[in-house]
Amino acid sequence: MVNETDFVKAARNYLEKLFPCYYEEAPTKGAFPYVVLNGIHTIPLSDGDLASFYLDIWVDEKKEGATEELERICDTLRTELDGAVIATPGILASHIGFDSKSSLTDSEFDIAHRRLSLSARIFYN
Repeated sequence: MVNETDFVKAARNYLEKLFPCYYEEAPTKGAFPYVVLNGIHTIPLSDGDLASFYLDIWVDEKKEGATEELERICDTLRTELDGAVIATPGILASHIGFDSKSSLTDSEFDIAHRRLSLSARIFYN
């Protein structure tokens, strides 16, 4: 009973309360910092789904203190999301777990980038 659309909407609504958040693609215009929700892979289980996904966090590398800002954002997201329940009443509820954090290098851009890996156990109503 995969319902990625409703999960993505619920996750973006939750994340938007913390930082600007986009799904699958980074904006061509807009201000740093921002988060991109992507890489969703869903596995059906007997009672719901297990979804793994990434949060890519981007900041302007040219800005003073960018690395510290990036780490602060990662810490905030990890703290807020690990163990969080993201739900849409009448549709689904999900329990989020933090998996890992990694650094990614984008040499073509003047941006700093980190990736958080998370998973969600999704239950449907």
